[in-house]
Amino acid sequence: MPSYVSILHAYETPAEGGETEFVSQRAAYERLSLAQRTEIDDLHVLHDYVFSRTKTAPVDDKHAASLPPIEQKLVRTNPRNGRRNYYVGSHARSILGWSGIDSRQLIDELNDFATQPEHRWSQVWQPGDTVFWDNRCILHRGMGYDANRFRRYMRQTRVRGTGPTLEE
Repeated sequence: MPSYVSILHAYETPAEGGETEFVSQRAAYERLSLAQRTEIDDLHVLHDYVFSRTKTAPVDDKHAASLPPIEQKLVRTNPRNGRRNYYVGSHARSILGWSGIDSRQLIDELNDFATQPEHRWSQVWQPGDTVFWDNRCILHRGMGYDANRFRRYMRQTRVRGTGPTLEE
């Protein structure tokens, strides 16, 4: 189940690099045309932690077995304010019922659309900084840094969501 809120606190930060970029999938959804929103509103997407993480490093088999792919709604509605956002990101592997090529193309287009440079916000960390975000609609990614020269020590806490998006 997707987490509700994430909290990230910096204890030690690199002098160069190591920022965290954030983008709003709610703002991205609102920038889509009506035709694009209509196309994606009822789709379901398979989210797969192992799919996304094995792009950068191996995932232990026991850890992978504990995190099977899960079906999610591609478009979520915030239960408190009724605003919609799409829900993709790096864990989104494929769209159910679509061919692999078409599926990947749409997911990549949605991710690229959300993460355009003019829509990113970058946190340049200092020790003691804490950032909270709504994991239901905000994407984040850590940027690289020279780990041979600098150390980046941070702790993240996630607040559990209410359940799979299919129950929203």
